[in-house]
Amino acid sequence: MSDIDYPQLLDYYKIAYVMPNLISYYNARLSQYFVNDRITKLKSIDLLGQTYIGNNSSGKRGSLVQAFFRSSNGRTSSLYTGQIQYLFIHSFTLPPHPNHRASTLHQDQHVFAYIRWYNSTNDNEHRDEGIAICLPEFSADNYHSILPVHRIHLEVATAVDVTDMNEERMLVIPMPKKYYA
Repeated sequence: MSDIDYPQLLDYYKIAYVMPNLISYYNARLSQYFVNDRITKLKSIDLLGQTYIGNNSSGKRGSLVQAFFRSSNGRTSSLYTGQIQYLFIHSFTLPPHPNHRASTLHQDQHVFAYIRWYNSTNDNEHRDEGIAICLPEFSADNYHSILPVHRIHLEVATAVDVTDMNEERMLVIPMPKKYYA
């Protein structure tokens, strides 16, 4: 994994497992528990009959997706739209913790999508029609850029729209999921 994307992965594990003392592979000599930077990139992944791809520097645009994020109080959730940059597998061994058994809470291999999220707006003009509106630029990468693939809600299509005030915005249209009987 590149040194540019690695801090997001490290922060993801620190937050997901509530372990702020996890260390970087740069300091691996200090502890046997650290987050390594070795990943296996995937060209695509099939989730319940829907295929998702990353751009993987191929010149092709990665799948546009939406994912739910819960608020800090856990009572509400919001959909966010982003573009998959790449899909990858990462192995991580959870350090032992006195309050839980690692074997019941942790799987060694994780499948993630590295996502660049579009900036959201408060524009609800087309919400009744099922269309979300975003700004056509990406927000800064952070630990939310590391998304477990099971959190992908659905694929979306986008179209650029220009308002009466000559501001660009992006319409986000949900794509129907494939269902197999």
